[in-house]
Amino acid sequence: MIAASGVRALTALGWCAVLVGVSGVVLRFLDVHNQRLLVLASAAPYLMAAAAVGVLVLGVTRHWVGFGVALTVAAVATLSQAPLYLANGSAPAASGPEVTVMQANIWLGNADPDSLRRQIEDNDVDVVTVNELTPEAVGRLEASGISSVLPHSFLRPGTGGVGTGIWSRYPLSEQIHHEEFLLTALSARITLPDGASAAVYALHPVPPWPVDSAVWAGEMDRIKALLDGIPEDSGPVILSGDFNSTRDHVKYRNLVSGRFRDAADQVGAGIQNTYPADRQPFPPMIAIDHIVTSGARAQSIESVVIAGSDHRGLIATITLGP
Repeated sequence: MIAASGVRALTALGWCAVLVGVSGVVLRFLDVHNQRLLVLASAAPYLMAAAAVGVLVLGVTRHWVGFGVALTVAAVATLSQAPLYLANGSAPAASGPEVTVMQANIWLGNADPDSLRRQIEDNDVDVVTVNELTPEAVGRLEASGISSVLPHSFLRPGTGGVGTGIWSRYPLSEQIHHEEFLLTALSARITLPDGASAAVYALHPVPPWPVDSAVWAGEMDRIKALLDGIPEDSGPVILSGDFNSTRDHVKYRNLVSGRFRDAADQVGAGIQNTYPADRQPFPPMIAIDHIVTSGARAQSIESVVIAGSDHRGLIATITLGP
């Protein structure tokens, strides 16, 4: 038997957990621009999980009104996250050739080049997009033998986190540097031996922190405008990059709510946390690196370790189509 004071304390705890869960739900569905709220929105799944604690605690104390509220919040939270773990059967089937795409943020050029090359070789990667590519990192990657695996490249290295690059097994054409972004954004067309092709975009919008969150919001809107300007009949499109946003940010969901789809959502792979990857023994906590497709369909996706980086890499196998 729990003493009355204990019941009151547990009830207060339960309500606190419900409020935390409500904050997670609200942050997921509101297009917030405040810097602190944007950072908190990255943790929305963890905040929403507190509602389950509220269900348990308020059920134990038989506070049925609170229990009902907690159950409602937990249900909304579950419905918001469950689709991430269910393959998107509504997407059109793709029947063309397969390409394996890797996204890698190499942390201001500091990642181990041999580790990245091994992941490329071991996973038969056809195209890799690299963020935070410095001139020094280009030299180290070339010395590691990346060009022997992926002989074609379109590189715009820069200081700090500015640089971006694309390495490809297949020839590249239509190379474009999209200069409207603070951090380098590139696109190019890969052409496979059978003549099939796809446009590949390597993107890296600025983070909402410590940069002014309005700048981040503006860059996300510019990406949306860029995607809307791609003709639907132009063939398969693959976006790959560190988007500095999770699927709990409205700005990111705006990018993948139409003809573009997150590869992890297509296969029901759930949340593929990639950052921060340098806090051993703790695992990455948020999913800000993404691979996105249009006119194609992901068959698999997984995160992989890149030694020396504060991000994990993402590798997706994608069928071009229809």
